[in-house]
Amino acid sequence: MELIDPDPILGQPLAHFPSNRLRPLIVAGVIGWPIALVLGLTTAQVTDWWGPVVTVVIMAIVVLALAWYILHGWNREIILYERGFSYREGSNTVFFRYHEIASIRLRAERLAYFGGLLHRSIYRFTVTTTEEERFTITNLYLRAAELGTKLTDQINHVLQPQIAQKIANGEAVAFGDTLTLKADGLQEAGRDLVWTDFGGYRVGGHQLALLDKSGAVWYALPLPEVDNVLLLVDLLREHMATVEK
Repeated sequence: MELIDPDPILGQPLAHFPSNRLRPLIVAGVIGWPIALVLGLTTAQVTDWWGPVVTVVIMAIVVLALAWYILHGWNREIILYERGFSYREGSNTVFFRYHEIASIRLRAERLAYFGGLLHRSIYRFTVTTTEEERFTITNLYLRAAELGTKLTDQINHVLQPQIAQKIANGEAVAFGDTLTLKADGLQEAGRDLVWTDFGGYRVGGHQLALLDKSGAVWYALPLPEVDNVLLLVDLLREHMATVEK
């Protein structure tokens, strides 16, 4: 990691994740080169006055569009510190402390192209603050998977005791748009599943399925729609262990 000074509030730097600048350059080249070649073989060969004009105008539009695409993510970076992180977009840098984060949603997909000859992993981490500000972390950043994992670990380290205290105080903790967890069980859109009727959970097909005692699916939702899914799974495991005793 390049030398980064400690922050007086956030502490020592832990990891630095700049934007992935090579990828947009490659994409721009893949798009721009064929267009330039086609224009060079068509309109640029026209001897009438409009040939060079059309060629220049189209190339100018293409270059401006590709330049905007490249520069849109050029100066982005996230730096993780001991007690928070910085989020830079262009000339604007915002600082967050980990206790200011309310939730993080995870999404990871493995895509195959050309009959499985090429594979690509897609990552999307949606971070929501306690002030309901929201931003996403994608493959725009270098080592996006590592960034998402380390950021999630830091956030969960702070959230876990907060959530435990809320549950102990009798509060309901949200883990999705309609799903909450309480001391006596789960609730979803007015339906309750007490812990004595809880039969476990299943993760598969990009979904989290919550089961009742019979093994039937009580409620299922896509993993990218679960808030703090790792913390929720830990709590479900704890209650499974309690029920099995």
